Amino acid sequence: MKNYLIIGIVIFCCAFAKACTSSAPLTKETQSYQKFVSHQVEKGETVGSISKKYNIDQADITKLNPDAKNGIYEGLVLILPASASISVSSQKEVLPLEKELKFKIHKVKRKEGLYGISKEYGVPQDVIKKYNKQLYSGVLRKGDKIRIPINYAAVIAATSETLPQEGEITSDGYLLYKVLAKETKYGIARKYGISIAELETLNPEVKEGLQEGVIIKVPQGSFSNSAIIDSEKYGIYEVQKGNTIYSLLRLFQMEADELLSLNPALDDGLKEGMVLVVPKGTPGSINPQVDNEMENPMEGEISQSQKVSLLDSLNDFSTKRIAIMLPFGVDRIRQDSAKVNERLLKDDRILRLSLDLYSGMLMAVSDAKKAGISTIIDTYDTSYDLKDGAATNARKVESIVLSNNFQDTKAVIGPLLGNNINRVSTLLSDRNIPVISPISSNVLGDDNVFISKPNEDLLRDKMLSYLKMMGEGKNIVVIADSKNTASRIKIKSIFPNAKSVEPRSGEKGLYLYTGDVAEQLSDELENWVILESNDIPLISNVTTSLNAQVGVKKVVLFTTNKGNAYDSDEIQHTHLRNLQFHFPSVNKEYKYATAKKFVNTYEDMYGISPSDNAIRGYDLMFDTILRVTYANDLYNAAMTGVETDYVENKFRYGRNVKGGFINDAVYLLKYNDDLKLEEVTFLEPVLE
Repeated sequence: MKNYLIIGIVIFCCAFAKACTSSAPLTKETQSYQKFVSHQVEKGETVGSISKKYNIDQADITKLNPDAKNGIYEGLVLILPASASISVSSQKEVLPLEKELKFKIHKVKRKEGLYGISKEYGVPQDVIKKYNKQLYSGVLRKGDKIRIPINYAAVIAATSETLPQEGEITSDGYLLYKVLAKETKYGIARKYGISIAELETLNPEVKEGLQEGVIIKVPQGSFSNSAIIDSEKYGIYEVQKGNTIYSLLRLFQMEADELLSLNPALDDGLKEGMVLVVPKGTPGSINPQVDNEMENPMEGEISQSQKVSLLDSLNDFSTKRIAIMLPFGVDRIRQDSAKVNERLLKDDRILRLSLDLYSGMLMAVSDAKKAGISTIIDTYDTSYDLKDGAATNARKVESIVLSNNFQDTKAVIGPLLGNNINRVSTLLSDRNIPVISPISSNVLGDDNVFISKPNEDLLRDKMLSYLKMMGEGKNIVVIADSKNTASRIKIKSIFPNAKSVEPRSGEKGLYLYTGDVAEQLSDELENWVILESNDIPLISNVTTSLNAQVGVKKVVLFTTNKGNAYDSDEIQHTHLRNLQFHFPSVNKEYKYATAKKFVNTYEDMYGISPSDNAIRGYDLMFDTILRVTYANDLYNAAMTGVETDYVENKFRYGRNVKGGFINDAVYLLKYNDDLKLEEVTFLEPVLE
């Protein structure tokens, strides 16, 4: 039941991307869960050159990848039959050092992994992969024969004299510098008195992250002996347009001598974008590894949990192994009927969800590879079918775990349903393998469970934190129906003097008279109305009534739990805009300006814009890969408390009271004047 990176499956009908307008017939081998391999197209490759490279017919490629008939492009992932293997002639074409290297054919033993082989021969894992291209997407198996360049170290040492060396001066007058462990772009920019933007202009390759050992260009003459910033004592600040030495001294509450001693580059003057070291905890400072993209912070304050880019903090670049369990149901796909497959895709919400998640995950693996992280993905089809019943579906999942080897697996993402997550986590708990729930938060608390989606309690607590922090001096009005009595009680415990409005009940549902709310509003104070309901008529009634007060009184609308009722056409979004509607959310609305690269790459790969679930699949997989590369495993990463933020989702795993870990990173959003959603940031208090 195991497919490797396959289910390009489905991008099977690849048509999942193109609204089912075309679909590829699947072979009998596909229906019997044959193993496939994948190939990521490199620059200049064609279907013809790939077919020669793998000793297969072009028809084999286009049969599994129908869109390849219209052309392929760099970065595209192709699904190839299991018989594909790189020819010796193709290997010789791409290996320029082969004349100097001496190779040994190594036969893989039982339970032998790439890490052990690398240690045995003293050859880096990435080098072994380079000379055995199938290892980029395939899995090492007992009996496999791979080529090992046994004199690799000696050849590299002999040829290194011709390579750019640290300390050399380039033809354009820059110094070559070798990045050390724990150094960041902030630290290097500060050491050489330049901005992050200048460093990235000189070295475009570091835009995606900084790696230890890389040779980069920097200006001649440093201002500091080290590019490593002691994050225990110091934070960093990027100079903004309009800053002066005087304004910085006031901002950081420092003496001039202290600022200059920490930042010798200031002797040459202050420049916009320059990175300064300042005492940790001073207003405006952030941690050295922070990706500071906060919007609208409170004046003089920084959020308790800054968003960190792990790309600058990666430590272990060994190949990572991650398993995916999703209910594709390959056995339901008909090779002889495109219409049946199209109807299946349209009617099966679980299949669409799985394919969307999977498409994003594949793209994350590709982006991680560009950052220097190789990942082996083991894909398992859990074949969920509602008709089979819970017990039968649970046995399918159990069979996958018991009949496959999860040795060296860093994490399992999936299955989708809470019951199946519970079963998998229990079976893998003795090996301490993390099991990540991609969607469901209704999961039992095994110690190895990571719930990636914040639950309703966390969403509610986020909003209550904001209300408690910012609600002083406001006229608080609470409107809660009978289903949300607990929320009303909790809000009243924070604001004992809050006014309450009880919805009326009628034949058509809940409602309020215009005066019910208007009488509770203040003419002098800002009115914060907290609406706790998922009843469409009531929400429509309240928002219409409050909107009539806008312009006469200051009114802002809140809820601690935005249900699907707000998506109804009966709710006027212009009213929500006018009321600056605030609500907590698992995800944000991406801005094209900042997500352009992701969106364009996804559209090039799949032919449509990414859905929310595709983006979630990408964010979750990319975060998982970076965390295990940053801290070796998810447990260590969770204990750091690090918070990460991607296209639409953010992650900060903390201990779950039920056991295991849960993502407690929640967005607080509001409607702005352009009917767009923007994030609201604030310094969170601790709720009693």
